[in-house]
Amino acid sequence: MSQNAYIFNQLCSLLPRDHFEYLVKKHNANYHVRSYTCWNHLMVMLWAQLTHRDSLRDIEAGLRAHGEKLYRLGMGKSVNKSTMSYANTNKEVAVFRELAQKMMELASRAAGVKNGELGKLAGVLELAGVFAVDSSTVNLDLKRFGWSVPQEGMGGIKLHTMYDVMREVPALCLVTGHEERDQTFMDDYPYMKGGLYVFDRAYVKTPSLKRIDDGGAYFIVRRKKGMEYRCLSNTGSECLPVYGDKRVEFTNRWARKGYPGQLRLVQYYSKERNEVMDFLTNNFQMSPMVVACAYKNRWSIELFFRWIKRHLIINRFYGTSANAVFTQVYVAITAYCLVAMAGAMYRFKGSAYELMSVLSVILFEKQDLSEVIRRYENHSEEKAQMPCWPTLFDTMDF
Repeated sequence: MSQNAYIFNQLCSLLPRDHFEYLVKKHNANYHVRSYTCWNHLMVMLWAQLTHRDSLRDIEAGLRAHGEKLYRLGMGKSVNKSTMSYANTNKEVAVFRELAQKMMELASRAAGVKNGELGKLAGVLELAGVFAVDSSTVNLDLKRFGWSVPQEGMGGIKLHTMYDVMREVPALCLVTGHEERDQTFMDDYPYMKGGLYVFDRAYVKTPSLKRIDDGGAYFIVRRKKGMEYRCLSNTGSECLPVYGDKRVEFTNRWARKGYPGQLRLVQYYSKERNEVMDFLTNNFQMSPMVVACAYKNRWSIELFFRWIKRHLIINRFYGTSANAVFTQVYVAITAYCLVAMAGAMYRFKGSAYELMSVLSVILFEKQDLSEVIRRYENHSEEKAQMPCWPTLFDTMDF
């Protein structure tokens, strides 16, 4: 990368520009556009996410100070509030949704296996991957976002996500209104043959579980309370933490119609929850402890939701239309994948938050990004090796 390139340009070079232009042509998204194109809008929104801008006015003020750099940064000749507002409302959201999906694919390829425990287990069990499936809701004020369907007096959107637990990146993210049930999208997820998919009990939908089984994939899902079954055999020792390991089949007519085959029921005692948790799975080879371990690692998707809500701008929106809200969330996912890819490419040893914090203050500087990361890591190592000198209060005798 040229030393004359801005850090922001070096980072955005990881974006699939050709694929993005293909999406723009596919959806005819630049029709009758003269100056502020979809690419310009993407660059502005990415910069806003990476630098934590609160509003369109904040974005305009921040970019105005760098007016002479905007064209080289891919943002167009000028950026103002009204132009961004119009683009948020009218740019085709499908372009940004499909770009986010492409970025998730690229980030998954770039990221190595980070979860060592599950990585070893997946290798031993010859699993193609371990994925957690869940959703998270972002609340919206109905007075400002009148298009949102009311639920308990609030509007909202829902992020339906499939998360790669071993690589710690999202594999799929779909944004809908919060009125959509989690089960609705079970058949829309791509299930890889040999992959293991972990669900909460909100996803107990027997026809969809049968589809996963027919495709050669595995699932682990918590049993709903009151879900009736017949025990065919029990190899459990009734010793904690594994309370039971049973071969079962559904007795309810509709559940049996959806999944007529046999399942495995693992009953595991959780010290943290102080309760016995029932897991249904179609994998009869894994040990009960591995089943419990895989479900426990489902928590990583909850950490992902917390991370993006805390460190990216998806709780405060730059526009009130559905198009503006959905576009902003998909750009936020793209920004997350961009940071993850940069971390993998430059072998950054710190967290994604650390890398994002470093990038946020140097995006408009002309430095070699790899050199910046190397200096940061060297400084962190030197700081860790420094002796801990006593403070004034440590030496005072009260």
